[in-house]
Amino acid sequence: MPELPDVETYMRYIQSTSLHQPIQRVEVLEARLVKNTSRPRLGRTLMDRSLESTRRHGKYLFLRTDAEPILMLHFGMTGRCVYYREAEQKPEYPVLYLVFENGYRLAYSAPRKLGEIRLLKDVDAFIRQKGLGPDPIEEELSEEDFTELLEGRRGTVKGALMDQSLIAGIGNEYSNEILFQMRLHPKAEVRELDEGDREDLYLTTMGVLRTAIEAGAEKDRFPDSYLLKHQFGDMECPGCGGELERMEVLGRGVYYCPACQKA
Repeated sequence: MPELPDVETYMRYIQSTSLHQPIQRVEVLEARLVKNTSRPRLGRTLMDRSLESTRRHGKYLFLRTDAEPILMLHFGMTGRCVYYREAEQKPEYPVLYLVFENGYRLAYSAPRKLGEIRLLKDVDAFIRQKGLGPDPIEEELSEEDFTELLEGRRGTVKGALMDQSLIAGIGNEYSNEILFQMRLHPKAEVRELDEGDREDLYLTTMGVLRTAIEAGAEKDRFPDSYLLKHQFGDMECPGCGGELERMEVLGRGVYYCPACQKA
């Protein structure tokens, strides 16, 4: 699933390609992804408008138009955005097109047909309604605030990192990376962390997210020391050279190194 660094990358991509251009036509190819309005109303609302600014909170992307409506996109398991003009650049599995007057299109593609498209009036109200915690990058989450969020927390570190009501934006893949960089076992519990560990967890979390954003969330551009660069390739631990293994934690597939991340 696209996580905070992926959606940040999509946001920056839209900023560089799609702002301040009149929308000539809106095409919705998968109506079930439109959640709080109808397909015709979505088209009527966005037509002749332009995208003027962007905002992200966790895994949600908000596109403010030059009128009141805000277009919200959530990318489900496999969603992404593509700005293109030529037919050969058309992405597979499009679910939404914004067709601009200049002949270009912004396509929201979702191979697994999961995700959400909404029209909003108030982003902050939506964030409250969803019960989302702070965004660690957008809100520049401090170490003090981070450790306070963990105070008295039960369960695994992985579960805490993935809890969207605690911190918005981290999912399975990046929590795996954070645990690997910390050399913590996937089932390590929050109560096992001392003050120094919590400080290291904060620094590691912020470092992993910023590194991923700088790499445009492209795994092959990650440092060689990153688990994510190897779990989709040679399955070799970048720490000790051993073989990575897979286990189930919280119903998710977790890749880890049994030598470097001992229980």
